[in-house]
Amino acid sequence: MGRVRAEGEPEWLQEDTLLAIEWQRLQDETCGGCGHLLTESLDEANDYEAKRITCFACQAKERAEHAASEHEGADLSGHKMTVVHTGRRPLLDG
Repeated sequence: MGRVRAEGEPEWLQEDTLLAIEWQRLQDETCGGCGHLLTESLDEANDYEAKRITCFACQAKERAEHAASEHEGADLSGHKMTVVHTGRRPLLDG
């Protein structure tokens, strides 16, 4: 994704630079652990509640990694696990 740069055009347009600066500003203002804005999450006056959620894609990935690591003598060096969406299960009527 991106633009095709014509001969003589700069690698970065002014809009590209402005978007990169804005992206970096958002990264700098956001907690890398929880994703909340630091102006709010560092203020002791704010309360937070943690809730457990399940990412079923991560669950499938982690189960496959665990199963692969249980094989005796398996060399998993350099192996990565990827997750592919294979569809939806039908909802149960209840």
